[in-house]
Amino acid sequence: MTYAERVQHWNRLYDQAPEDLRFNVVAGAVVLIGAVNMWLTVEIGFPFALLVILAIAALVAVRLPHAMGWVRPHPEQPGRAQMRIEGADSLYRWNLWYDGLTEPQRSAVLLVILLGAGIVNMLLTIGNGFPFGLLFLLAILALVAVRGPYAAGWLVPPAEPMLGAGPQAPLLERERPAVSRQAEAQPIPRDQDPA
Repeated sequence: MTYAERVQHWNRLYDQAPEDLRFNVVAGAVVLIGAVNMWLTVEIGFPFALLVILAIAALVAVRLPHAMGWVRPHPEQPGRAQMRIEGADSLYRWNLWYDGLTEPQRSAVLLVILLGAGIVNMLLTIGNGFPFGLLFLLAILALVAVRGPYAAGWLVPPAEPMLGAGPQAPLLERERPAVSRQAEAQPIPRDQDPA
């Protein structure tokens, strides 16, 4: 069962529930998980509200694709579902740019992003008591959010062609355009108006 089929299954169960019961089921589950989280926090020092945040993230991961219309029936396989995200043209182009890089350049991009997030996080931790590693983990989450849907094949290519539709070499490997001729400078006399 694929992720899209799981999303379709859980949303079908949610939609079949009586309307006056839907909110109670979701809120009750979050409150129950919150109570367990509070008990763990008091007993063993478990991070406060971590399980509640994870529960909300799980609910969003199931409900958001359905609400946004990203889960659709598979065209070749009846009864199956597939994930298709339309309108994320910039995300698609960023991934194409990343795919066009050489392996050392890809590693350098990841290193710069994670090292930059780590340095800023460390400065905030030392200066202001910001939670250690939080910004670094958010950077990793952002990388997964940008790269994951593309790698899974969920992104629909943009409808309009990109500027310069031909394949382009990475920026560092491009040749500089040759200058055809030098422009000759002519001084403007101080007595005359330049216009």
